[in-house]
This record gives sequence, C-alpha cells and structure tokens, in this order.
Amino acid sequence: MKLLPSFFFFVLLALQANAQSLQRVAPEQVGMDSRHLLYADEAIETAIANKDIPGAVLAVVRKGKMAYLKAYGNKRVYPNTEPMTVNTIFDMASCSKSMSTAICTHILAERGKLRLLDPVSLYIPEFKSWVSEDGKDKKIIRIADLLTHTSGLPPYAPTSELEKQYGSPSPDGMIEYIANCRRDFKPQTDFQYSCLNYITLQRIIETVSGQSLRDFARENLFDVLGMVHTDYLPCKRDKDGKWINTADAHWATSTEGDWHSLIAPTEKQPDGSVLCGQVHDPLARIMNGGISGNAGVFSCAEDIAVLCAALQNGGEWNGHRILSSLGVKAMRTVPRATATLGRTLGWDNFTAYASNNGDYFGPNTYGHTGYTGTSIIIDPDNDTSVILLVNAVHPEDGHSMVRLRSLIANVVAASIYPTPRIYTDHYYKRFLQFMDEPAITSKDIVMVGNSLTEGGGDWNARLNKKNIRNRGIIGDEVMGIYDRLHQILPGHPEKLFLLAGVNDISHDLTADSIVNMIRMTVERIQRESPDTKLYLQSLLPFDESFGRYKKLTGKTDMVPEINAQLEVLAKDHKITFINLFPLFTEKGTNVLRKELTSDGLHLNEEGYKIWVKALKKKM
Repeated sequence: MKLLPSFFFFVLLALQANAQSLQRVAPEQVGMDSRHLLYADEAIETAIANKDIPGAVLAVVRKGKMAYLKAYGNKRVYPNTEPMTVNTIFDMASCSKSMSTAICTHILAERGKLRLLDPVSLYIPEFKSWVSEDGKDKKIIRIADLLTHTSGLPPYAPTSELEKQYGSPSPDGMIEYIANCRRDFKPQTDFQYSCLNYITLQRIIETVSGQSLRDFARENLFDVLGMVHTDYLPCKRDKDGKWINTADAHWATSTEGDWHSLIAPTEKQPDGSVLCGQVHDPLARIMNGGISGNAGVFSCAEDIAVLCAALQNGGEWNGHRILSSLGVKAMRTVPRATATLGRTLGWDNFTAYASNNGDYFGPNTYGHTGYTGTSIIIDPDNDTSVILLVNAVHPEDGHSMVRLRSLIANVVAASIYPTPRIYTDHYYKRFLQFMDEPAITSKDIVMVGNSLTEGGGDWNARLNKKNIRNRGIIGDEVMGIYDRLHQILPGHPEKLFLLAGVNDISHDLTADSIVNMIRMTVERIQRESPDTKLYLQSLLPFDESFGRYKKLTGKTDMVPEINAQLEVLAKDHKITFINLFPLFTEKGTNVLRKELTSDGLHLNEEGYKIWVKALKKKM
C-alpha cells in the first residue's frame, strides 16, 4: 500500500517533465511584424561585430506561443570557438532571484506555510531587526521586505573574508553573517538591491519546506512546467583549487556525452580555465556551493519561455499550475507600502535597474536582469515576453548590457500591431522552415512563388544547378510573398524568379489590383536588392473544366489580361519578362493543356519539363 502512492508520484513527475515546449509560430500569427524584428537581429549582430558580446539567444513569447527564437554569434570564444544555438544553456545569474527564489516563496505562501508579512526572525531566530542609532526606534524585517529589496540589508557580502572565517562552502556561515550584519536603513523607507535579501529567502524556503532550494524548485516549479534544461548546479573547489560540479545536472540523463557541452561558459579564471556550469556569482559559488537564492539557476530560452507563458497565463501552462492567478498578480505588483520604490514582490517594475523594459512596453511590465548578460521582461497588458540571453562575461568581464537590452525591448514592442494579414497554416510552416535554413547569399538563385513553385521540389536537380533555393509556398498570394521578402532580400541573391497571382484571382481581386501588388513587390525587390537580377514570369493558364477550383470559375480570361500588364510592368522596370503562358495553352484558347495537369491548375511532370526548358534559356 505504501508503494502505490510513490509510484503514482513518480509517474506524475515523468508526465510533468515531458511537458511540451511552446508552439513555435511566425510573428505575424500572433500580431507581430517579422520584418520589424530584423532590427533586433541588427542590434545584436552589431554588438557581436563590435566585440561587446560573443553571442546571444533571443526569444519572444506572445499569446502563449514562441513568436521568435534565434541564436547569434558564439557561445564560446575561448579557448576555442563554438557557435551559439537556440538550445544553449546560460548561467541566469540574478534572474535566479525572480524565476526561482521569488516564485518558490509565493508557492509556500499560497500553501499556507508562511505569510509575506511574517518577520524573518520567525524562521531565522538570530536574525536582527533594524534599530536606530540611538536605540529608540526598532522595526522588524519581513519576508515582503526581502522580496522588494526594502529590508535595508547591504547589497553584498565580503566573500573572501567570509571564506576565511567559515570555509567554503558554508551556507550556515553565510546566514550567520546576514543575520547580524549592519542594516543600512529602516525597512520600507528605501530601495537597495541586495543579494543578501534572496539568500535569506533561500534559508526561509529551506527551513519551511525541509528541502534544499534546488530540490524544492525542481519539484514544485521546473518539473511542473517541464523545464527539463533548468537546474541549480552544485559546485566546489577540487584539491587543485579548480571549480568542479559535485552533482550532475538534471538534464544529464538525456544528454549524449558531457552535459556541460550545452552550457555557455562565463569568465576566464586566473589558471586559464573558464567557468562552465559553475555559477559566476562569487557569493553563490564560494559560500553557497552553487545553490543560492541570489544566483545559481542555469536555463535555456525555451524553458524560460514556458515559465513566461505560465506567468502570462495566470500561473498555469499546458494544464500545469505553479501559482494562482491572484498570486501571480500580487507577485508582479508593487506593494502599497513601498509604492514609490518600484519593486514588486519578486520582480522589477520601475527602479533604476528596469531599463531592460525599454521605453514602449506598458506600465505594468515587470522583469529582471542577470549580471552574466541575461534578461527577462514580461508585459501582461500586451501578453508579450522578451528573453535575451547573452554570455556577456565571456571570456572576460567588463561589458555593459544596459543599452542593448533596451534596444531589443523597444524593437519587440514596436513590432506589435493590431491587424495582421492572415495566411494559411502551411504558409507559416514554410515561413518558419525558411527562418531555420541557412541565410540566402549573393550566390543563390531564388525561386519565389506559390504551389507551382513549391511543387517543383528540387529545382537544383531540375535545372542542373547547386545554388537554387525553392521559396515557393502552396496557396501563397502576392502580399504573402511581399511580407516574406525580408527572408530573402538581405542576402542580395544573384537571381530571383517571381511567379504569383493565380491565388489572388481566386480571391475575387481585379486584374488591376493584382498587378499593382506585383508592382509593389517588384519595386521592393529592386529597392532593397538592386544588384539582384529579377525575372518576372507570366501567370500560367488553368482549366476550369476539371471543376476542382470553384473560385476560379469564369476567370480563365483574366490570366492573359494580367500577363499583358505584367509584360508592360517588366518593360517599365527594365527586368526580364518570361512569358510561359503560350507554352501551356491549348491551341487557340486560354486554357491549360489537359496532358500537363491532373487537376486543372497544378502541373504534372510533363508540365514541369516545359517550364524547366523555358527557364534554362534564361540561366
């Protein structure tokens, strides 16, 4: 009987650990402009080019979906170079305070294990209150004061002195120091960011729960949301003084080879080694052995995105709840007692440390930063989160992330728009596929169009080339092509073959309006990639008699009308016009030859042979 509950408990954990990551979508699917987001790419790539940072990962969560996920530069540049990937795991530094310690505190409060207004001394009896210099005034320090950094505790602690006094690691020595150190001001009268606040919260969490912060966070937060690549990594010095881990990461069992290989290293050490999997913060590393309330969490963009989605969704994601909706609201709200100080019960709202929020997100936006270069911001009003992960202290410290974080936040906020154009699910599937492919280069030939182009499959094999990129999308329309040109034009391809318009005919648009949209597309290509040789292809005929495409009924004769205008357009813009239409029609008609199609619109292999023959003459 005793084994049965345990069995179900472990089954539950297994199910939780397999929780899915966020659905990845194109920005436009959640009301964002992917073209505008390219400015974020530019800002990050400029920082890399200027050697301000080695690399980064940017993730944007909107409406519970992953709207943007991209890696830049390198995760390691010393002693060797390794490229950054979207799966890279980062030392989250002080983001640990908000994404773990604060949430764990609220979990215990919601379960009736503590009150936020409880005095710290209730859990740490030796913890001193604030007392005025003349001894006449006294005020207790509460859990809420720790969460909001209004306790009066000093910002940090003399790590070297504490190590000499207590040894390393020594969490008890750390708490003894905090319990008795000088209070800098009367609680709730001022704001002072302090790592000691959150180390104290760690001790309270561990005292109340009977678990280490690592175990409690994993069981009640990380595993619940399926954050399988998030963990605290215990560490110590070996006999040679080198920092090593004393336990495997939570994800080690699912990693082939060294589990450290997924981690972005941080700072180069005096002996020439770099910290990799050992928390960068000295206090967390030396005194708390890697498990610390102020720092120590390692995580990746996709895991943090799930956490953000849960917080945006009132504390629940994918059927798994970490906090109540009111708990989340309280955690992100600046308490009335300290309303002018800008710190919520675990996050930053508008203190001097909140520049990562940028200038355009709403007033209820909250977030946190980490010294290593990490940043999380959440705008509940716009249902949007921005996760920027940078290994800024690798291989050496000294780079500021303040400006870059703000730049990225502004770009993301400005990319939100209210009335997106809606395309098919397949459109966005291909859109994301193109995002993940190697970037277009000046040596590439790009085929752009709809199902006719996509259906051509391997155009390299058809045209006996090695540099052709098929960027056709089934069902695409002219504005759909226009909206995704930013995936193509920055690479300035050598040649671009454009075929579009038949799907627009099915949408009951006039010939003039279709041609005008094609003109917009042509002009944008010429403006943004003037060295690209552009080929404008005529529309192909179709055959209504097959009866499959009802929205094309009665519109056969629109095709030559559009083509005539396209030929003039090509002449006016000095580009090559490829008139495919007469190659596919029944003699004396505007109808697609039956032997070249199986459905009256799309080409069979014989049809593609004719098309290929015409293109080879232009190659």
